[in-house]
Amino acid sequence: MSLVRLENVSKSFSGDPIFAEVNLRIEEGERIALIGRNGTGKTTLFRLIMGETEPDSGVVECMRRARIVYLTQIPEATPETTVEEIALTPFADMLNMENELRVLEMNMADGDETALAAYGEYQHEFTARGGYTFRTRVRQILGGLGFHPEDFTLPFGALSGGWRARLMLSLTLLREADLLLLDEPENHLDMDAREWLEDHLQSRSEAVVLISHDRRMVNVLARRVLELERGALISHTGNYDAWLKEKALRREQQQKAHERQEAFIRKEQAWIDRFRYKNTKARQAQSRIKRLEKLEVVEAPESEMAAVGFNMGPVIRSGETVLDARNLSMAYDAPLYSDFSLAVHRGERLGVIGPNGSGKTTLLRQLADRHNGMTGSVRLGHNVKHAFYDQHQEHLGNGNDLLAEMQLHKPDWTPLQCRNYLARFLFRSEEVFKPVAVLSGGERSRLALAKLIASDANLLFLDEPTNHLDMTSREALEASLDDFPGAIIVVSHDRTLIDRLVERLVIVENGEARQFQGNFTEYRLWRQANPDAAARAPDAASESRKKNIEERERKKAQDREARREQRQIEQLEADIAAVESDIATIQEQFATLDPADYEQGHALTEHYDSLREKLDDLYECWAHIADG
Repeated sequence: MSLVRLENVSKSFSGDPIFAEVNLRIEEGERIALIGRNGTGKTTLFRLIMGETEPDSGVVECMRRARIVYLTQIPEATPETTVEEIALTPFADMLNMENELRVLEMNMADGDETALAAYGEYQHEFTARGGYTFRTRVRQILGGLGFHPEDFTLPFGALSGGWRARLMLSLTLLREADLLLLDEPENHLDMDAREWLEDHLQSRSEAVVLISHDRRMVNVLARRVLELERGALISHTGNYDAWLKEKALRREQQQKAHERQEAFIRKEQAWIDRFRYKNTKARQAQSRIKRLEKLEVVEAPESEMAAVGFNMGPVIRSGETVLDARNLSMAYDAPLYSDFSLAVHRGERLGVIGPNGSGKTTLLRQLADRHNGMTGSVRLGHNVKHAFYDQHQEHLGNGNDLLAEMQLHKPDWTPLQCRNYLARFLFRSEEVFKPVAVLSGGERSRLALAKLIASDANLLFLDEPTNHLDMTSREALEASLDDFPGAIIVVSHDRTLIDRLVERLVIVENGEARQFQGNFTEYRLWRQANPDAAARAPDAASESRKKNIEERERKKAQDREARREQRQIEQLEADIAAVESDIATIQEQFATLDPADYEQGHALTEHYDSLREKLDDLYECWAHIADG
C-alpha cells in the first residue's frame, strides 16, 4: 500500500483555486522533489498530507501507522533549555530507560538480587533499541548542521532565527519516520551544511518529499519531480535537469504538432472556400468540412508562467581595474580577516564563500565602502559606477508604495516608464500601489533587484541575491548576470549560481580571507584532494588549472555571444513575421481596391514598396547573423 494517496483532491482559498483534481501516490523509499513557483501551493500540499487542512473535495489517505514527519514540527522549549536537551526530545523513552538502568544499578549495589534479572532484560532491550548510540547520533547530526560541541550547552533563548531553524531540522532528522516532508531544509544552511545534508539524506531509507529552491540538492536527491503549476500536478521520473529537458522536449513536440495541424486546417479551409459552391466540387467540399469537424484538435502548449525580466542591458565601459583593495582587516570578538588585498578587473566575476558568521557580508560591505573595517583602503577604478544588493533589503522604503519607491530611485522617469519597468518584475496593474511594507520575501527581492538593475552600474556587489527567489526566477537572474558585461562580486550559498557565474573565489573562514582560482566545484575537488592543505591559502593554481580556467572562460564568452546572436535572430524572425503579415494585409486590400481610386492605389503601392524594402533589409540582417 502507498504511504500517501491523494485522489481527485481540490483546494481553494477565498474562492481562488489552488489545486484542481490532483492525484498523487507516495511509495516507500521514494525520493521526490516538489517544485513550482512561489504561491502555487507546495506547502499547502504538505499540510493536506499532515491533516492540518482539509481538501474541498477528493480523498487524502495515509497508510495506517505510517510515521510522517514534517520539518516545521518542534516541541515547546523554555528559553533555558539547552540545544542538546531539545535535540534529545525524540528519545524520551530512551532517556527514561537510562534512568531506570541507573536505579537498578544502585539497587544492585545495595544488594538487591531481584534487580539483577530486571537489569539484564532492560539492558538487552536498551542495547537493541540503540541506547548506546543515540547520543552519538544526536551529536553527529547537530555537528553536520553546523553546531560545534561548545554550542550544545547554549540555551534555546540565545539562538538566532537561523540557528533555531537548524535545530528544527535536526529534530526532523532525528525522529523515526517512514516519510520525511522537508520544506526548504536548506534555509540558513551554508555550503558545507548543505553538502552534509545531501549526503545524510542519501544514506537514509525513508521516503522523502523535498520542497527546495536549491537546484543542486534537488538534482542529487530527487528520483521523481512533481511540478505544481496552474492547479495541476505533473509527475516526471528523474532529477531536475532531466525534468527540464523532458519538459522542453514535450513542449517543442506539442508546438510542432499544433503548427502542422494549423497548416493542414488552413490548407483545407482554403480549398473549401474556393470550391464549396462549385457543383462539380460540392461533394468533396462537404467531405472535407466533415473531416475538419471530426479532427481532434492539438492545442498549442500553454505559455510558460510569467518570468521575471532581469535583462540588464549595456553599461558604460570602465577602466581595466575596477577595484583595488589593500590590507583590509576586521574583527569583532575574534578576527574575521586581516591584511587582505584584492584587485578586480573589468568583466571579472568573484564569489565570496564561507561558513555562516565568518565575515563574508562584512567583507563585501567593506569592499563596497559600506563598512569602514579596522584597517585598509578601497579604490574604485576609472568610470566605475557600483551598486549594492542587500539581502535584507534595508534600503527599501517601507513607507512607500512600489511606484513611489521606483520614482524616488529614478526621478527622471515618468510614472508610465516606472510602471512599464516594474511590470518586467511581475508587478502589474494595481500591484504597483501595494505598500512596500506588506511585500513578501520574494516580492521584496524582486523590487530590490529592479532598483539594482535600473542603476546602470558596471560593478555589482550582490549579497545572497537568490534568497527568496523560486527556481525559474533564479535561472532568469543567472542568465542575466552571465550576460552582464560589467564586474560582479557576489556572496552566496547558492552553489549552482557560484558554479555558473564566477571564475575566482574568496574563501572567508577561520579568521582569514584567501583566494582560489576557480568555481565552487573546483574548490571542493581541490579540498578533497588536499585535505591537509585545506587550511592553507590555495592562491597559486597549477598551470593546468589555469589553462582549464582560461579555456572555460573563453567558452563562456563564446556561449554568451551565441545567446546574444540567438536573441537577435529570434527578434528578427518576429519582425519578419510581422512585416510579412502587413504585406499580406496590403495584398488583400489590393484585391478589393477600386481601380478608379488612384490616390488609394498610390498610397498602398508606396506602403507596399516600403514594407518590401524593410523585409529585404531584415532578411539581409538575418542572413548576416545566421552565417556568422
